[in-house]
Amino acid sequence: MQCSVCDDGKSPCLLNVPIFQHLNPAEINRVQKLILQRELEANEVLFREGDASENLYIVRSGSIKLVRYSVDGRELLLDTLFPGDFYGSDGLFAPGTVQESAIAEQDSGICMIQGEALKQLMLADPSISVKVMTYLNTKLDQYRQQLEMLSTKDVSKRLCMYLHQRSQRSASLDLMLSQEDIGNAIHLTKETVNRKLAILQEQDVIRIVGKKKITIVDPAMLKELAF
Repeated sequence: MQCSVCDDGKSPCLLNVPIFQHLNPAEINRVQKLILQRELEANEVLFREGDASENLYIVRSGSIKLVRYSVDGRELLLDTLFPGDFYGSDGLFAPGTVQESAIAEQDSGICMIQGEALKQLMLADPSISVKVMTYLNTKLDQYRQQLEMLSTKDVSKRLCMYLHQRSQRSASLDLMLSQEDIGNAIHLTKETVNRKLAILQEQDVIRIVGKKKITIVDPAMLKELAF
């Protein structure tokens, strides 16, 4: 499906993507012609580790998790992409394959643009290149924070850091996460996550809603516990 408008039926999807927000209407229209939209259902695979790295994938709605699998088949959660995030910029500069699999955490909308077409666009408008580099620098900062979090030996603090960072990135107090998802992300067993979440709920910091939703009730206290 060719790119048109977002769910409100009025504004172009690209206006919600930081690297394209500076474009004027004529430029937006030109870029839209290069983009194809794809709708994913929860748990549907966008691409798999080893696939050719040929496209830029932009999250329009929902969320996408990037995972790898250990030799024993265990899923390792590397990152989560939220609306405005994109994946595939490394394939713009050198041919290769993707290093992780991308799976929809919930019903999600994706905008895809072929790498060669995007390179031509970046040459025509260098400000897009600057936006891409700024985004990649932000991702590096996020990965540094992730390394700091994983090196934290206090597992309660590590859990709080993860929940706080996830809330900040998704701009929401409602986190669509299972205990298994959390354990895979911060290298804890599901049983440990269960115990630590129960304590946070008793302290009225969070509220556990079903099997795949955590609501942050006291974000200030969560941040204090995290840092």
